[in-house]
Amino acid sequence: MEPSVQLRPFVLPALLLVLVGCSNEQSQRPTAAVTFEEPPQATTLMHELHGSLIGVPADSEVELALLEVNRRDQPDRLLSNVKLQGRGTELPFILKFNAEKFPQGRDVELRGRVTRSGQLIMRLPAVQVSSPANQSLGPLHLVPAP
Repeated sequence: MEPSVQLRPFVLPALLLVLVGCSNEQSQRPTAAVTFEEPPQATTLMHELHGSLIGVPADSEVELALLEVNRRDQPDRLLSNVKLQGRGTELPFILKFNAEKFPQGRDVELRGRVTRSGQLIMRLPAVQVSSPANQSLGPLHLVPAP
């Protein structure tokens, strides 16, 4: 019997072991975090709004957005946003934004919405933000969505 015929049954399992070994090595390598925002640069002034939300139900999703709004009270530009998970208790938040991109002489508002299973259930009435300084907004109360 030829030597290549004797080794033939072992070729496929050997190839599979090599592939599995390679895939395990690759999954153990550290990977770089994927980000979709530009990292802050040395000249960028990052400021923040912080406070807490009252009345957020457990198992809900909260999105807060800092928006530049026009005269018709419609959003013109998103300055920053953050997503949080409701716990059924007071929910603290920190919303960071680039102070250099804060519009002067324009209306800026913090707005929020609470959803559960994709359905809007509550909202945060608009909170006026008049300057790009760090600010504590204190406790903010949510209202039922119409």
